[in-house]
Amino acid sequence: MFNLGFSFGQTDTSLSSKNKNLLSGQVDFFVKCHIENYANQAVYVYKCYQDTLLFIDSAKTDKNGKLVFHKYSARGIYRFNMMNNQFFFLINDGKAARSELTEPARSKLVEPVEIKTTYQFNAFNNIATDSLKVLKSEENKLFNRFQQLQKKNVIANAFLKEMMRLYPLGDSFHPTIEKEWAVRYKEMDHFVKTLHTSTSLSTSATSQTKKIALAYFQPVNPDWKQPDPWRDSIIAAHYFDYFDPADSFYLHTNILPEKIDMYLYLCTNKRDAYGQPVSDEKLISDAAISFINKTKPNKITYNFCLNYLMKRISKEHKEIAFLALYDYYFKTKDDDCGEADSKEFAWVRKKADAIRGVQIDQAAPDFYFYNQALKLSSMQSDYTLIVFWASWCQHCVNEMPEVIRIIEEFKKSNPGKTLLPVFVSLDKDETIWKNFVENNNLNQYIHLCDFKGWSGDIAKKYNVYATPSFYLLDENKKIISKNDWFKKLVNR
Repeated sequence: MFNLGFSFGQTDTSLSSKNKNLLSGQVDFFVKCHIENYANQAVYVYKCYQDTLLFIDSAKTDKNGKLVFHKYSARGIYRFNMMNNQFFFLINDGKAARSELTEPARSKLVEPVEIKTTYQFNAFNNIATDSLKVLKSEENKLFNRFQQLQKKNVIANAFLKEMMRLYPLGDSFHPTIEKEWAVRYKEMDHFVKTLHTSTSLSTSATSQTKKIALAYFQPVNPDWKQPDPWRDSIIAAHYFDYFDPADSFYLHTNILPEKIDMYLYLCTNKRDAYGQPVSDEKLISDAAISFINKTKPNKITYNFCLNYLMKRISKEHKEIAFLALYDYYFKTKDDDCGEADSKEFAWVRKKADAIRGVQIDQAAPDFYFYNQALKLSSMQSDYTLIVFWASWCQHCVNEMPEVIRIIEEFKKSNPGKTLLPVFVSLDKDETIWKNFVENNNLNQYIHLCDFKGWSGDIAKKYNVYATPSFYLLDENKKIISKNDWFKKLVNR
């Protein structure tokens, strides 16, 4: 989790005015670093924020690999980047100086975070984090300890658990593996619960590390001998026992996206009676709604999580799940005139409109062709097959002969039925398009192309995101099948 996977996010080269306003409560962040094997090299500092990394500043090490970073910036987690994807995280807890003092007295009392680490190119391990030692800063010492324990637990769940399952149960070495797996969990369990209940430590001094640890803490450790889907369902049931995603602190980290992704995985990892993965988009939408609803007390966090999940589900083309979330959060309620969409979510309604128009059992979006002389709804046929394709698409080129074969076989086998194929091209070059049609003897079919590529009007109406894409319509021009059209056609 955190130590291994908490390294993602988009990278902005500057802070926008909006982000500057969001990163409020700025304090001194004073860091002294000694990075072995990294003399006269640049270190780039990023602020972790929501699902992005905001560039803050850079500094250069001296001939001894030492550097000083001093910036007036927001509390939260910062990532220090070196060459070849080597990096480490530090917390700005606002303890570097006494904020009630003014300059120059304030600068004299600044107590920096001091760390020592090693740079070493490694394609598989992050040596900078693994070798990190915090010399000053109680908060970062705790944070570093958490990262070490978290890495051990990630390894335990990724490797030791599988070793226990594969290693002969009766072998004398098996208890050693099982003991190590259990010890690693108990170490983290003790660390988090001590941090959570401690009264000897200042709450302000441990608040950030405590919240990070609580976010990743797994309060149950299901029997390793049970199947993962069962174990995952137990972990999901206790996911929010200690973790409150509505806490505004998590906006100043990259934790929320990772926690969302993990929760969806745990809730959707199901198997059927034959041991095959269950593909049910309702599992996705139910998990997403469960997570989002936990953030309702915090409007900013709520909007971020909702937007993140809608974008993720849209990108994965999970149309049923997308519409389920749309209906739950965005659809205008009965007896409600509705209100103007915010700019942040305007794309959601537009996307839903496009999807809603091309769902099974919905009337297919109408369009004109042959210079407005005809439109789809006026064409008489028992079936209409709309094929979105392009001459530059190798998949289309490869599949076209099979598509034609199925069309012609249907016509021969069903003399009493009519099938109208309509080929809509996403080509931009008219000559190339026409040559392909002629050279492949496709002139006997209806062909359309507005030479706008993915921006074409018909492609937009049908929410086409890949080629080839197919829509099979019945005699009333209602969609009865999409990309599995041939099965539906044969069965009829």
